[in-house]
Amino acid sequence: MFKHPMPPCSEHAEEWKILMIFREMAAGNENQKGRGDIMNEQGKPEVPEIFTRRVVRPLPPEELEARILAFLASRRLCVLSTCRSRIPRATPILFRSKGFTLFMAGEPGQKLGNIKQNPNVSVGVFDPKSEFSDDIHDITGLQIRGHARLLRREDPGFMEAFRLFGRPESWAEHWFGMMIEVEAERIELLAMGLKLEGYAARQIWTRHGL
Repeated sequence: MFKHPMPPCSEHAEEWKILMIFREMAAGNENQKGRGDIMNEQGKPEVPEIFTRRVVRPLPPEELEARILAFLASRRLCVLSTCRSRIPRATPILFRSKGFTLFMAGEPGQKLGNIKQNPNVSVGVFDPKSEFSDDIHDITGLQIRGHARLLRREDPGFMEAFRLFGRPESWAEHWFGMMIEVEAERIELLAMGLKLEGYAARQIWTRHGL
């Protein structure tokens, strides 16, 4: 902050006050520059290099698979998108994963009806840290396209999926929902931090044979 000089005589007091106001404003702007955006020579915010750097190099397949699986294992909430009669529905829902297959405990509702009519679904998973972070490198998420099927309590694989949620098996006897199994066919990984490693921010994984 600027140190104020001694005030002048009364006939110039108003001019002195205005001068001090402008000096305080200038000091505030300089401090803001240091804390916020980097300014160019024209006094405009610089565009971060991560926006302008073009990187297209793909991750090695094994590395891409490992990163996707690690991200899925670290998350618990996703958005399941279903559609019927051209009317989409997006449902926040808890999930667990086993490899590239996701499982969701589906309570009775429209999403189950949609899947019965149209098993093609999309799933979004993101890192909530990026929602409140000013660091663009924190932006990380998955867009998953796959095929869903519904598992009833008597169906093979139901109990195995139910156990992934860590609930007592006895609860399954009193649950009226259905387990949603989503087998991923295509996964897009978006991770802006990959550019710092020399890789494209968007990476594509597809199931073999598709």
